[in-house]
Amino acid sequence: MEKNTNILDRIRKFGGYMSGMVMPNLGAFVGWGLLAALFIPTGWIPNENLNEMVGPIRDYLLPLLIGYTAGYNVHGQRGGVIGAFTTMGVIIGSDVTMFSGAMIMGPLSSWLLKKFDQAVEGKMKPGFEMFINNFSLGVLGFALAIAGYFVIGPVVNAIIAALTAGINFLIQKKLIPFLAVFMCPAQVLFLNNAVNHGIISPIAYAQAQEAGKSLMFLLDSNCGPLLGTLCSIALFGKGKAKETAPMAMFIAGIAGIGEVYFPFILANPVMIFATMGGLATSLFLLVVLGGGLVGMPSPGSLINIGLMTPKDAVAANVIAITAGFLVALLIGSFLLKTIGSPEEDANFDVLNQKKGGDNTENRSVSPMTSCGEIRYIVVACDSGMGSSAMGASVLKNRLQKEGYSNIQVVNAPANHIDPKADMVITLEGLIERAKMSVDHSGKIFLPIGNFLKEADYDQAMEIIRENNNGEEVKPILQENNIRLNVKVKNKEEAIRCAGEILVENGYATPVYIEHMLEREKRFSVYIGNHLAIPHGIETSDSEIYASGLSVLQIPEGIEFDDGEIAYMVIGIAGKDGTHLNMLSNIALICAEEKNIEKMRNASSKKEIMDILKNI
Repeated sequence: MEKNTNILDRIRKFGGYMSGMVMPNLGAFVGWGLLAALFIPTGWIPNENLNEMVGPIRDYLLPLLIGYTAGYNVHGQRGGVIGAFTTMGVIIGSDVTMFSGAMIMGPLSSWLLKKFDQAVEGKMKPGFEMFINNFSLGVLGFALAIAGYFVIGPVVNAIIAALTAGINFLIQKKLIPFLAVFMCPAQVLFLNNAVNHGIISPIAYAQAQEAGKSLMFLLDSNCGPLLGTLCSIALFGKGKAKETAPMAMFIAGIAGIGEVYFPFILANPVMIFATMGGLATSLFLLVVLGGGLVGMPSPGSLINIGLMTPKDAVAANVIAITAGFLVALLIGSFLLKTIGSPEEDANFDVLNQKKGGDNTENRSVSPMTSCGEIRYIVVACDSGMGSSAMGASVLKNRLQKEGYSNIQVVNAPANHIDPKADMVITLEGLIERAKMSVDHSGKIFLPIGNFLKEADYDQAMEIIRENNNGEEVKPILQENNIRLNVKVKNKEEAIRCAGEILVENGYATPVYIEHMLEREKRFSVYIGNHLAIPHGIETSDSEIYASGLSVLQIPEGIEFDDGEIAYMVIGIAGKDGTHLNMLSNIALICAEEKNIEKMRNASSKKEIMDILKNI
């Protein structure tokens, strides 16, 4: 059993590395997909001239971006340059789009260059560094580009051709639906990145190169069946599964983060047959009706699937995805009504990727929990772009509310952790991969079950309080920061009053008040809905001690620009760039004019605190 677990971990890690080559370039893939969907001969608005960009971007630019990114991940800028250079060898030496070749040449060439640089480090005579660095990259890149042209390119080309022929055979024999038996378990075991980027994408792009579309793009990214499974749980499940399935459907279908579906299957494995049946049905109809996409919809949301759908496949894709949803819904409903759900207190939290159990129990925290002040936190997931990005946003808001606005939080792939991180927060199954990617001495590795649930960061906050106990923690908003029934003569006096509150309560220096006035001279701080938000300028950070707000209630109002009247003035001091997030949160709250009216008529500071509590 342990041996099988190690094999799965290695496959997941391999998939993570491949994902790290592709994910940073998704914007370029989306741009290319739009070009193809619109302007190819079978596109929505065929255009012979603009169609000329489609082939070169697909065959040259995208593989070069992958080769550069793969090399950069291994050896920085030099690795990226040699990765892109040597990728040209496999591109020219092959007849198909060389995504797979780029995934080989980028890491291989940058790794060899890194080994050479390590071997000569400290041995170069002064003055020869630039010559040796440039010459070594050029010679090694020259040799590997030729090897790519004569050896790696043709070999990869032959492998892709063989796999494509096999897939075409399955399509002709109507056997493609059987791939659902393989794909659905691979997804739930978090092997989808390895399968998607290592096997499916090269075949799909080879098919699309000839036919203008490929149904293989919908093998992993088809969210219809998993949405059907989640819908059956929302209708006939129990406890937390029933409660959280609707939110999981929204995140999977609109945001394209399919990982939210996995814990429901891990907790009740029989439900995988619902998704399997739905995907098999969907694939069958795609074969029969001629469906497919022009490019990989990543993330696999319904929106991205729509963007990648060519004109001649709209009906087929809609019918196939809808049928997959309905079949999964029917099978899932039957299973839940006959076999039933797990116990009601099982853990089905959205984005929880552990096999059941309570989130707060059985967690292994790195034994070292005292590493000095926590200043830099990395929130990591498999690809570093989806669930971890949302988690980082949740944690930032939590830190701001508790007065730790000077702690930097970023999201990243689990296999690419920044060595400067003080704390790494990731899923239980990714902890070991995160530790392997970086020297983990002096770092805290903390497993989490639910990236979106603020309470799941309680343990992180406890560690931060313990390690940052020498730091004065000042809440962003407290009652001393609020003044009721203020009367001022003009907007300058209102801004100065808001700044004085920040200074008096230890958020900023007196100079910051002048910066707030300077901001108003450059751009009006009145934002509408009878609200003004004065804050500092670009150079104000050095004048701010901690992030905070000041609130002035001016029932009679004060005139700002063009006769606009502000009844509420909220001053902001945002340390380390946090003012942007604070501005955004204030704008969301005050977009409803009734909130402004409530604060204008509030008779106590607590009433205003309650309205602004989520900033």
